[in-house]
Amino acid sequence: MNENSSHSDDTGFEAHGFTAPATGDELMHDHGQLDCILAAGDIGDLPGLRAWCENLPIDSYGQVFIEVFSPIQIEPIHTPPGVNVTWICRERLRESTRPGIGIPRCEALATAVDAWLDEWFRVDSCLTRHFTMWMGARGSSIMHSYWLRIEREVAAAQRSSHSNS
Repeated sequence: MNENSSHSDDTGFEAHGFTAPATGDELMHDHGQLDCILAAGDIGDLPGLRAWCENLPIDSYGQVFIEVFSPIQIEPIHTPPGVNVTWICRERLRESTRPGIGIPRCEALATAVDAWLDEWFRVDSCLTRHFTMWMGARGSSIMHSYWLRIEREVAAAQRSSHSNS
């Protein structure tokens, strides 16, 4: 296991993973394909994220985004070598002369996830990848709505891949 992190409150933990197979009816991971993961949550999700990351296949590749308010909340999280962890600190994203001022909760998290999905999921090359997503921060109205939209998007991509096969 590897400790990956790059620096740049929610007690109602509700997160679930789903698999978005890219080709046909494939539901199981094909070890000949990239096991691409995306996980996103906030500090309240850290115990669940840790457990999920510890159970990832060692050859997993992908990204974990964790939103915190302050850098003091950053803690080590162990992931496979190909999985990067990015800590998003809300306090540092908006300059203020007053301590404790930051951008709205999960706004930057949704932006980061969307950028990752643009690069890894919403491109033609996704047809050869097996995706697994872990979706946290559901206590945030921003992320709750965002994940519902992503679930619809993945379902549409699955329907499209089925109709093209």
